[in-house]
Amino acid sequence: MAVILSLLTPALDFVRTNFYQIIVIFVIAAVSLLAFTFTVSSLKNMKSEIFSYYPFDRFFPQSGRWSVLYFFILVIFLVGLIYFFAKGGFYLGPA
Repeated sequence: MAVILSLLTPALDFVRTNFYQIIVIFVIAAVSLLAFTFTVSSLKNMKSEIFSYYPFDRFFPQSGRWSVLYFFILVIFLVGLIYFFAKGGFYLGPA
């Protein structure tokens, strides 16, 4: 029993010290997942005759999954960029 407690103590200390950051990460992940789900479902519900108005159908497949994945990757990249700039240590100037 003491071995289990000694293994769990560092993890519990980590959770206690970073509780608010963990909650914020989960909230951001949940909002991103909901946005992704709503976007995919709305693209699936589009009528097929609407796709002829998009100019990208010659270059990309007719499914909308590529655009949703592109949007999701872009959101993750921008959130990471904002996080690293807010954290500090990035300065414009010569190296």
